[in-house]
Amino acid sequence: MYTSAIIDKIVANVDREDLTEAMVLQYLNNRQLQVLNFDNFSFMEQTAESSTVIAQQSYTVPSDYKDELHLWIVEGTNKNIPLRWSESEAEKKYMQTDRAGKPTNYWLWQGAYFLYPIPDKVYTMKAKYYKYLTDLTNVDTEENVLVQRYPDLMIAGGTSDSFHYFFEKEKEKEWEEKWKLQFQLLVRREGKRPHVSSDSRFGLRVK
Repeated sequence: MYTSAIIDKIVANVDREDLTEAMVLQYLNNRQLQVLNFDNFSFMEQTAESSTVIAQQSYTVPSDYKDELHLWIVEGTNKNIPLRWSESEAEKKYMQTDRAGKPTNYWLWQGAYFLYPIPDKVYTMKAKYYKYLTDLTNVDTEENVLVQRYPDLMIAGGTSDSFHYFFEKEKEKEWEEKWKLQFQLLVRREGKRPHVSSDSRFGLRVK
């Protein structure tokens, strides 16, 4: 199912002429963000590849970056996994600020990877991380895991938020319960933290 079909379902559920597609799309993106912030799910895994630059120490993380899995350096057929330092460890251990060589350590700071030693030549750098999904759009060719695998989840969340906007509390509550059931299904399928409450609701609403 595509986002456009989900929007049509929500509009039909709410059955109000003053509910616009733009409003529904906002609710869907809020719900998507709620799911992504809840945990790091397997469908959020992404691998990015780049090249180091001689004498350049810092490298910006991808724009969709949420959380790190691991980083590795490739030179020919050799694969090296640098040891990650915390910021405090980097402050204690990072002594020779101009040392160059194959990176053996790294740390994350202000949205960038910092390598140590500073690369002395071009290496292939690969980062595996959890990403934020791009915002949904009303396009039939859009590929989105939540929309395609969990359409009932998105329909329930968008419908609940729409009823919330129109102060229809009973219907909002009904669809919010459906959202919770579908969200629990997603958590079970993804094998992620089933003990964590899914009651939190922090999506922004348009009023």
